[in-house]
Amino acid sequence: MRRETRRRVTGLMLAAALALPGLAGAGVLEPTFSTNDRYGESFTFIADTDDGGFVLTQLSVTNIGPGSRTGICRATVLRPGKPLWSPQVRVGGKEWSYDAATDTLKVGTCSAKATDKGVRVDVALDGGKVVLDYAQKPAPWSPDGSVVELGNDRYRHEVLLGASPVKVTLQVPKASEETLVGGGYADHSRSTIAPAKLAKRWVRFRALRGGQRVVLLAREGLEGDYGPVYLWEDGKAPRLLESFTLGREGTKERSAWKAEFTGDDGRQALALRTTSLLQRSAPVESLGVLGGLVKPMVGSPVTYLHRAVLERAGKAPVEGLMEVTLEGE
Repeated sequence: MRRETRRRVTGLMLAAALALPGLAGAGVLEPTFSTNDRYGESFTFIADTDDGGFVLTQLSVTNIGPGSRTGICRATVLRPGKPLWSPQVRVGGKEWSYDAATDTLKVGTCSAKATDKGVRVDVALDGGKVVLDYAQKPAPWSPDGSVVELGNDRYRHEVLLGASPVKVTLQVPKASEETLVGGGYADHSRSTIAPAKLAKRWVRFRALRGGQRVVLLAREGLEGDYGPVYLWEDGKAPRLLESFTLGREGTKERSAWKAEFTGDDGRQALALRTTSLLQRSAPVESLGVLGGLVKPMVGSPVTYLHRAVLERAGKAPVEGLMEVTLEGE
């Protein structure tokens, strides 16, 4: 396989494998490397900007795909009325590093640094840049049920920043630099479970702007099991939920979703409904015939990113971002 094709396949494999929420080593941003061929670890940083935009950056380390100790940095920038900008780079083991003295992870021309005052992420790719400055100190937490075990392999995630003011410095290629503000989120995942075996579907909701800050994460396993499933509101302990159902109208870019969640008392606790689609992402599907090389390990995940509303009886609706990830469709 040609080098450029292999690079693209590996990048897409990791994007599919690690588009999941994280697990801390001694430092907040320290990877815990494994020689397992299924190992993947990812630090994901999100900004929901006041102009209606969405910015994601991700620094990852993996053995999935050709080679080992691979580092990947990627970004996604979605702005109203503007083209998608989604660069990424794959580097070898000697081109990524972690500095324990400064709690800094570097992957090629990208870096993330945590301090007692906040987190700064710098991404420079393809002639553009994204800088995320989070105003709050990272405070990692993992609700009960955040560990998934399959034989000797396991997946675990933790939230690094449930909600924080964030400043975004953005320069896409051939455009002037801009400064945006909004609400931010960050998490960390680590897994040695093959992504194709980890989940049938995921639902995620994040309300990062406005008066209420909310994070919801829900996973359905391949055997119909559930967990983790939880709701977190700023200033409160995470609330564990029992299960969820997911309904759909339309197909592909015309899809609309409604998810209903059941509490531990067996009653409906809340519901999510989408209002507008921001992006449909199907990295393995887009590979065409090359997808056959990827599918045995990562499956064929498809992720929908929407604007959505959280609804609960007796409470005002909460607007935020909703992601639905399916294992094929």
